[in-house]
Amino acid sequence: MAGGDPGGGSSALGQLIAQGHGAALRADLQRYYGLDLADVWRGALTPRRAWHLSEHLPPASALAASLAGGPEHRGWTVQTHLLAALLDAVRFADANNVRVSGGRLKREPVPVNVPQVKADKHERPRLDLSTHPLAKPIASGGNSWPAPEAAR
Repeated sequence: MAGGDPGGGSSALGQLIAQGHGAALRADLQRYYGLDLADVWRGALTPRRAWHLSEHLPPASALAASLAGGPEHRGWTVQTHLLAALLDAVRFADANNVRVSGGRLKREPVPVNVPQVKADKHERPRLDLSTHPLAKPIASGGNSWPAPEAAR
């Protein structure tokens, strides 16, 4: 494990942690899989496995909330957003029916307070491998993939 997981996951996992989502990931790995994120550094859990497990956490997980903007997003899945929109639609439709029939509302309907996804304040840093000793320039124009032996 000295050079990282050759199958990938190390850089993606590192970026996720560097962006401030490490605590949420650690909580979810413990809650859903009974694993400790620190096992990556102990050598008992590969970064690739941790990354793959994180990709399949449920929508109501702490990591999903952290990626959406913070703990206020915890539990807000697609279904709960749809239910909130449906409740708003029913409330406003009822208010309109009261107005159309000549009635008066005691108070205007208030929409459900749905947490808004926060936009990234800065562009996520991209992994730049152009200075890596094994990096090769991409051929300009056309297909950059080498042709198979049979096609040559």
